[in-house]
Amino acid sequence: MKRSLHSRILFLIIGLISVGVIISIFWELKNREKELLDEKLRASRFMAQPVMTAIYEDMLEERADMARHLVSSLSKSRGLDSLYIVRNNGVEEAFKDLKTINAVKKEYGEIKPEWLTDHLDVKDNVARGVNNPEFKKALEAFKKNWAKGEIYYIDRSGEKPVFTYLLPIEKKAKCSTCHETEGARGILVIRTSLEEMYQILGKGRDQWIISGLFAISIGGVLLSLLIKRSITGPIQKNVEVIKRIAEGRGDISERVEVTEENEIGYLAAAFNNMLDTLGKRAEENKKLFELVTKSKEEWVATFDAIQDLISIHDRDYRILKINKALARKFNAHPEELIGKRCYELLYCRHEPNYSCPHSRTLQTAGIADAEVDDLVFEGTYKVTTFPVFNESGEVWASVHVMRDITQEKMLREQLLHAEKLSSMGKLVAGIAHELNNPLMGIMGFSQILMDTPGDKKLDDIKDKLRKIYHESLRTAKIVQNLLTFARAKKTEREYHNVNDIIRHTIELREYSLKANNIQVVLNLAEDLPKTMVDLFQLQQVFINIINNAEDAMVADRGRGRLEISTRKGRRKIEIAFRDDGPGISREIIHKVFDPFFTTKEVGKGTGLGLSITHGIVTEHGGTIDIMSPEEGGAVFTIELPIIEKEQWVEVKKAVGTGGASAEGFTGKKILVVDDEKSIREALYDILTGEGFKVDTARDGREALDLLARSKVNLVITDIKMPGYGGTDLYESIMLKHNYLKDRIILLTGDVFSHDVKEFLTKTNCPYILKPFEPKKLIELMKQVLA
Repeated sequence: MKRSLHSRILFLIIGLISVGVIISIFWELKNREKELLDEKLRASRFMAQPVMTAIYEDMLEERADMARHLVSSLSKSRGLDSLYIVRNNGVEEAFKDLKTINAVKKEYGEIKPEWLTDHLDVKDNVARGVNNPEFKKALEAFKKNWAKGEIYYIDRSGEKPVFTYLLPIEKKAKCSTCHETEGARGILVIRTSLEEMYQILGKGRDQWIISGLFAISIGGVLLSLLIKRSITGPIQKNVEVIKRIAEGRGDISERVEVTEENEIGYLAAAFNNMLDTLGKRAEENKKLFELVTKSKEEWVATFDAIQDLISIHDRDYRILKINKALARKFNAHPEELIGKRCYELLYCRHEPNYSCPHSRTLQTAGIADAEVDDLVFEGTYKVTTFPVFNESGEVWASVHVMRDITQEKMLREQLLHAEKLSSMGKLVAGIAHELNNPLMGIMGFSQILMDTPGDKKLDDIKDKLRKIYHESLRTAKIVQNLLTFARAKKTEREYHNVNDIIRHTIELREYSLKANNIQVVLNLAEDLPKTMVDLFQLQQVFINIINNAEDAMVADRGRGRLEISTRKGRRKIEIAFRDDGPGISREIIHKVFDPFFTTKEVGKGTGLGLSITHGIVTEHGGTIDIMSPEEGGAVFTIELPIIEKEQWVEVKKAVGTGGASAEGFTGKKILVVDDEKSIREALYDILTGEGFKVDTARDGREALDLLARSKVNLVITDIKMPGYGGTDLYESIMLKHNYLKDRIILLTGDVFSHDVKEFLTKTNCPYILKPFEPKKLIELMKQVLA
């Protein structure tokens, strides 16, 4: 019954009707109660009017006994519970004691005898119903305004409910003859029992309930018959047909009979249409199944025809599917390899490698790849895995594709080797071009000096030597630029504000920019944080970009506008240089950072500026990009990471230009080790002139012999020397002369070699690059000795 549609509809309708009947009975009872209470109110008003008239007339004629008898008589009327007068104090009932009569006698000395006839004298005179909250509330209202009028309520404080009607008695002019000022006031109380009224209402309620139950019962039977005939009966017939078809006892060609043109009939017709559609679908599914079977066979044939090594692995690293190309590698059929673990079959391992592409795909749900050369068969393979998802969107397997790239890798290495040779050719050509000019000057002035007669003035000789020295510095600068480009020189970073570096750079170039009519506009963010940078290298970056922009604008129009802006990004500082020059064509914009690439005339540019700039920015962990907008000009954008001072672990190289005092270094013993005789002799003369005691050695063995005979304060040694070189000498000093552990300075002209870079990093010794200025070497020596 609970699950029956028939019972649910029936109970729902009966429930709704029952609720309606209950509401109707309740509403009718309330209306009937109101009508009966209105009758009680009208009766109370009708009775109160003559009583009030009699009270006023009898009292004014000094016949209080007449009013007493009237009240006493009326209180015994049929249907009346009580009728009495409450004095203005709200407690005592009038005519129940001699309080008022005694007060008159005391005032006037006499009273009328009839006043005392049958008069009661109750000691505890408390009127009925005066303790009821409703009465007290009414009394307070009357005291505020005795002309307020009637008040009525139902007193339910007793066993039976009583309709209480209150009417205030106002004070007349002659009332003061017998009463005090407020003594004439009072309240007429008429109390009518409601027992009979509620009995009538109870009988009516019972009759209405019985009538309602009878009507609901008859209506329920009729509704049940109607529901079964119109709704549940036809539906049951449809359900029986559906069950027969679903259980296989009926044919899909069977149809439901449509007997009515209503919702049930529409449902039956729709079901018949559904059966027609299912019949068509069954035929289509049969054809589709045949097509799927054929497609599966074609897929398997395609899968096996692919020469790449393909397999499908689940989350447990088991092989679910494998193509013939991979199976042939193991001289087996695919069915023999299914179920094996991939790491055992392909790598001959006992546990999975959690960094392999299959593991990464399971972890990231993305495509992963890697080049591997440790498979059980020879060669290098490109392994790519593709995720396979289940219905809940989780990766449950991966498609594992292996492609033999042994030949491809060999060709790629050959191509890289060719690129290296090409770059080396450009590097050698650039060095030759840059070094030939200053070397020509050195050779020319050296020849002049060699041809100078002995009586030539010393000033003329010094002038030629000064020019030779200047050209030597120029040569050294070219080499330093190349080293910076190659990132062989480590940065010295400090905590700086990029805005300050930009302003200082503009100050250095201010005269040249103004002279060439270049307007500089600075839009620098005030809230730009400081970061760890090499001030001089970053200044070199800015100068290179400014110089390029200046040259381009001057060559184009003879003037221009350069805008430099900074702003704080997400954990980075963004710097933009925007000029209004001719811009850069698409054909060459990707070459601007290549070494020795330049669009300037011969002699006006080396092509190293932007290459060095790119190397410096990259070494700082940043990026540099260039754009050429359609409206013209070029925009260089630099992004540098924001690094707090405490985050930077500074590994300081003792290469600097400190101002250590020369005092205390005179007489210090120095050992200079170099295979070049000219360098040994030059350093001997220079250091001796500074007050040092100097010994020289042409290689590491000779240096060890000198150290065995006497101690020194400092060793200056070249790294690469024939025979026993600087690396061997360093190892021997660490073993036999450990007191020199922090007293070794390395000289080198080769920081491109991997072994030299590794040695410098390993030893952490201070070093200086050849060629160098002697005064820089001396300053470095003083720092080490200090």
